[in-house]
Formats: sequence, structure tokens, C-alpha cells
Amino acid sequence: MKAIIVKAPGGPLELVEVQLPEPGPGEVLVKIGAAPVNPSDLAVIRRGQGGEFVPFIPGLEGAGVVVKAGKGILPRLWLNRRVACSPKKGSGGTWAEYMVTDAGHCFPLNSKISTEQGSMTLVNPLTALDFVAIAKRGGYRAMINNAAASSLGRMLELLCMKNNIILINIVRSREKAGELGKKGSRYVLISSEPEFEARLSELAAKLEARLLFDSVCGEGFPSLLKAMPDKSTIYIYGNLSPSEYISVNPRELLSRDISIKGYYLANRVREQGVLKKMRNIITVGKLMSSGMSPVIRTKFPLAETQKAIDTYLSAMSEGKVLIIP
Repeated sequence: MKAIIVKAPGGPLELVEVQLPEPGPGEVLVKIGAAPVNPSDLAVIRRGQGGEFVPFIPGLEGAGVVVKAGKGILPRLWLNRRVACSPKKGSGGTWAEYMVTDAGHCFPLNSKISTEQGSMTLVNPLTALDFVAIAKRGGYRAMINNAAASSLGRMLELLCMKNNIILINIVRSREKAGELGKKGSRYVLISSEPEFEARLSELAAKLEARLLFDSVCGEGFPSLLKAMPDKSTIYIYGNLSPSEYISVNPRELLSRDISIKGYYLANRVREQGVLKKMRNIITVGKLMSSGMSPVIRTKFPLAETQKAIDTYLSAMSEGKVLIIP
């Protein structure tokens, strides 16, 4: 089969012929129909899959048809069905013609969701659902999201509205702020403006927004930290900024009782049982079939994966870019 291989941190991406994998016990072989480009994919390409860098096939989610099943009830149940899927830890991803993964990493798609829509049902929707769950468990009535013009940001806005949670959106430009305003976002702040920190501080205090999700984690992080009320919790769930490190004053964390945590969806999903995963996927399916599906900006064949990434990076908030093997 043909697959994209990353042999060194940051690339380049190479289209190569590799051995078609065989599913083992509890596994399935999925013929990939579509796979999106996500910020999490780009992060993995930069740093590898953990530990010493070894060549790998990227792609953290996708959708297709199960064409072969290993031993077990669940693999046989998924055979010949369309599924949303994610790779098993340490194995090849979805940027390939086929992928072997655990049957437990596959979720059937209902007839109202296309394969292309289905390829986007895991990373962003499940993350947005979990953010709302975190807010509910912590008793937060308001929260803040940085880089809010993204597909994930729009999903989070809709879910917050459904759950009566106030969301403060942070974007980089006045243009994006205007777009969100037209779509019904009530609170939108522009991080590039000089008064941003003061405005965020005032609004967060007024709305008691002590929960922040940050996918940028760049040079603006200290301003976010200063603007947060005491006893706040900050989740870092991405690194869209080219910065490898951020500067934090530990005394500020200590004196103001502020917590900084890392968030990685794959780790959260592994902590959940099969029933919890299935309930979440069913919820996502209902939401996407009722209008929460992301806008698809454009599509590229597997041979043009680098072009797909470049197009995505040129305007990440304009919609999803799909790879169609």
C-alpha cells in the first residue's frame, strides 16, 4: 500500500510503498476514505511519537471501511462497516491507504454522516465534549478558549450554549472577531490589541471565568496568566506557536493558587471504558448530523499531503483540509 512516512522530526513527508499490514487478534484493517489535518498531527510530526524518533505514518483520525477482521467478536462486528477510527499507540496512522488498529478504536458511522464528515468525528468533537465535561465537574459557569476561530472553537461555542456555560473567545485579529460576532459569539477578545490583557482580566473577573484552555502556548501566555483570576486552572492542549518553551513566574502560581495542566485527548480516551467511548461517539454523531459538522475547505490526494499541510497552515480557521487516500 501507499503511505506517508515521516523519518525525522519536522519531516520531510515521503510517499512510499509499504507492506500491507495484517490485523491480529482484536484488530481490524481499515481502508481509509478520508483523514483530516489537525494541529495535533503537526505536533506529532515535529516531535515524533515519543521517546527516540523512529519513522512512522502520521494521522491521528480518519474514516473508512473495515475490510478485514482479526479474531474476536468486536472485529467481526465491524467487518464491512464504515467507521471513524484512530491508530493504536505506537502504530501507523491514517495518512495511508490502509491502517490496522484495535477494534476498540473504531466507531460505526450512521447513514446521515458521510465518510468525509466521519473522518472528523474524533479529535475535535471529543475534545470539545471533554472540555465541557471538565467545566461541569469543576462547577465552572464560564471558561475561556484561546485560538477560538478554529473548528474546535466553533464546536465548543455550540456545546457551551447547549449547556448554559459562558465562553470567552480569544482570537488574533479583528476580522476573526467580527466573524465570530456574526455567528452569535457574545464575548470575543483580540489578543493582538494593546488593551487585551486588561480587558481579559476585567471580563474574567466579572464572569468568574477561572478555567482557560490554551492551544497556542506561545509568547502571549504570560499575559493570559496575569489576566486570570486567583484560583484559576489553565489547560494547555496544543502548541500552535513556534515557541518551544514559555516563561512563567513560579511565585505568581504560588501566591495566586493557579494550576497549569497538560491536556492530551489520547490519554483521556484511554482512561475511559468502552461504554463511555461509545456514548461519546453517539453524542458526536447526533451533534454532527444536526449541524455541528466542520466546514471542509479543500481536499488533497495522498501524494499531495505536504501541500495539504501548507494549505491548512496558511489559514487554519478557514475550514478543515482533508487527505483522500
